[in-house]
Amino acid sequence: MPTTDPPSDAGTDPSSAAGSEPPAEPGSVLDPGIPDALLTEYIPFDAVELSDAERWPSLTPVDLQRVLAARAHPHAPAWRHETGDRLTAADHEILAQRAENGECTAQGQGQPAWIADLIDRVHGTVPRYRRASRQGQSTVSSPLSTLPLVSRADLMSDMASHVDLTIPLDRVLEGSSSGSSGAALTVPLHPVTLASDLMLIRALVQETGATWEADSSRFGLALVTDQRAVFTYVSALTALPRPSGQDVSLMARINLDEDAGRAPGDREAWLAEHDPQVISSATLPLLRLLELARNGLDLHPLAVVNGATHLTTAVRQAVSDTWDVPVIDLYGLRETGPIAVAHTADAERNAHVILASRRVYVEILDADGEPVSAGERGEVVVTVDENPYLPLLRYRTGDFAALREGPRGHEVVGLEGREPVAFRDVSGRLRPSVDAAQVLQACGLLAWHLDQNEAGDVLLRGLAAGDSAARRDAVTQAGEAISRWLELPVRTGVLSEAAELGEGKPRRFSSSRP
Repeated sequence: MPTTDPPSDAGTDPSSAAGSEPPAEPGSVLDPGIPDALLTEYIPFDAVELSDAERWPSLTPVDLQRVLAARAHPHAPAWRHETGDRLTAADHEILAQRAENGECTAQGQGQPAWIADLIDRVHGTVPRYRRASRQGQSTVSSPLSTLPLVSRADLMSDMASHVDLTIPLDRVLEGSSSGSSGAALTVPLHPVTLASDLMLIRALVQETGATWEADSSRFGLALVTDQRAVFTYVSALTALPRPSGQDVSLMARINLDEDAGRAPGDREAWLAEHDPQVISSATLPLLRLLELARNGLDLHPLAVVNGATHLTTAVRQAVSDTWDVPVIDLYGLRETGPIAVAHTADAERNAHVILASRRVYVEILDADGEPVSAGERGEVVVTVDENPYLPLLRYRTGDFAALREGPRGHEVVGLEGREPVAFRDVSGRLRPSVDAAQVLQACGLLAWHLDQNEAGDVLLRGLAAGDSAARRDAVTQAGEAISRWLELPVRTGVLSEAAELGEGKPRRFSSSRP
């Protein structure tokens, strides 16, 4: 799928903060070396231990006790992290003003006005562009199309050169990408940025007709993962509106891995008791959660948010069959935050609508960095001005899609995570993985791995719904469809559960065929 991040790292986690306990996993913090002398006092992502009052400046003592009680719940997992949103009263005023103004920057035929303002600003405040200005490479008036592309490698090697010098660094939060496309990337985030992402999700939920307000009898949000090792924590959603006198809404990041609980049955008991209003997940952990629901776990979500991996049609249907709730499919990266969204009608067109409420602008470029023709596929490159610490101009996502005008605005179509894999058919012609995805989705598979080896042999491992016979039939039919597509024999393997694919993406393509 078009995103490199897990659900809590795709702009949906409102509270992953620096200043909490140091990460448990090694290698999660970048080397603090600073290549630019202008930032000599800034040690990126240097963790310090904060008190709960510092983590939640706007949280009342009564609300804090609710957080502490949730941490100590008898069925709670062994939490691996403590965190907070760092939102002050002034931050809440900013969020309220943004909600009231309802700024719209929908991508049209031309560039929105904020891009020129952004180019002007970064040449005075961001080391990379200050140096470019001094060296005569670009100026405050340079057209966007003339600015160099920024890659993930650029951020990995020299994050400090991309950080705005004028924004106080005493409230830096940190968010980490999953590392599914390489080494994990640690990104400086602003408290208002993460809270704005939460409010965006709330607005998208409200658009479906659901009402998402604080409810003291339920958790507001559950970020659901299914991994061997992952940060888990309880936090407070202080940015979420609540009726007068209502307790603050709570959220948690939960790991469904069988070894994550203190005792058998804890995960089911915890989820059932707290019954989260909104579930944010990725496809594979979502499949595990649906399996638990089929086995008796009684949940009543208002909506499901997918924010990390491709959501197949079959999984979307499984959510509908289980809970009869809307599914919101967000596309974004940790570096950029949310870029586009797909509701059910959009998903049927294989499209994600560029978010009009955010300062994000999308280009589609070819391998040489030149714009492709209208409707042609290329790499998704984004300019985004949502995170005060990290304004990004012409950032290469590494994802591939086409851009077109749709019924709800400009949309990216046929998103493919990383450069599409190509398979060779019987005649030796290259066939793109995006076409394979359409074939497999039409067969109703929940998840899959399609591989072609050096000799040209094709293996499909697939996961389908139903009993063992139904799963076998579905995978067999999918294999026959791929065989017709490539005009080659296809071996098949039936997966009984998502865990057999391991951690990562539910749509996988690989080929070593020259």
